[in-house]
Amino acid sequence: MAHETEWSLLRTSKWREPIFALLFLILAAGLIGVLSLAFRPVRTDYGAVWGPYLAEPEDSLDYLYLGSSYAYCDVDPTAVYDQSGLTGYVLAGPEQTLSQTYWYLREALETQTPSLVVLEGSALAFQEYQSYTQVNVGYMPFGLNRLGAVFTAAEPELRTGLLFPLYFYHSRWKELTAGEAASALLPTGTDAFKGFTPVSGVFEQIADGPFTRQPQPQAVYEENLSWLTRIAALCEKQGVAFALVLHPTYSQLPADTRTQIAADATALGVPFFDWTEESLSIGIRPTSHYYDPGHLNQEGAAIFSAWLGDFFTEELSLSPKHQSAENSAAWQNVV
Repeated sequence: MAHETEWSLLRTSKWREPIFALLFLILAAGLIGVLSLAFRPVRTDYGAVWGPYLAEPEDSLDYLYLGSSYAYCDVDPTAVYDQSGLTGYVLAGPEQTLSQTYWYLREALETQTPSLVVLEGSALAFQEYQSYTQVNVGYMPFGLNRLGAVFTAAEPELRTGLLFPLYFYHSRWKELTAGEAASALLPTGTDAFKGFTPVSGVFEQIADGPFTRQPQPQAVYEENLSWLTRIAALCEKQGVAFALVLHPTYSQLPADTRTQIAADATALGVPFFDWTEESLSIGIRPTSHYYDPGHLNQEGAAIFSAWLGDFFTEELSLSPKHQSAENSAAWQNVV
């Protein structure tokens, strides 16, 4: 009996240190995670806004709008709803590449089953990496899709900070307030703008346009096209309709580039709608409705979004899904 007790104590002693070490690692990881969230600036507009999106009721959105600032400055889901009754969200990011958009869509479909995904396709003319990887990837929810974005859609030199955000934001301890930390850590509510960022003002030299936007070399375009292929395949797998569009901007890709995009989209079986030169027919007046050559101002976005509502219902035959009384009231109150 004494021998068994002695062996039990020895066995307990043998595992005590590894267990304590494991507990220490778990606590340290948890503390680092909390500090990472607390120190990271709260993001409420200009894209990469995941908290409000995840606060939307599950399976309540009729469409998702993806892309770059061309999406989140031009598309106002509340104006679309007012025109059509369709609920939607702009889940975009500044200068968001198609590789990042692919991982955004994978994450977005974790909580929503939209009938339609729309991609503003200007990223086909983006470089492999643009200027806002830290924002676009760094604000994704922690999980496998974020890891996928870190290792396939982010510059190698940014990966340490994307895996451990405290690396990016530890120096904010001098300026961080208790209120900011609380906002970063507490659950986020829904956003009345549904991912839209309104901007005001008119570009003074807009009358000199349209302006030509240079495409990328063919090798870069082909890489972007490969990510478009993956996005289309994901939509098909999930049974979601997918459309590629170009907005009515005054910063325009050359006609031959757009012709190539149209041909490649057709080869993929992806509906493509080129509205680049349709501003006047939509009701957009260049001297009044462009914030800059690439983005509509708030008034222009309202016109374009109402037009989109009609396009979704009349051209794409999209119809609103059933909503709870609470969510219907929420949408009606924000319009």
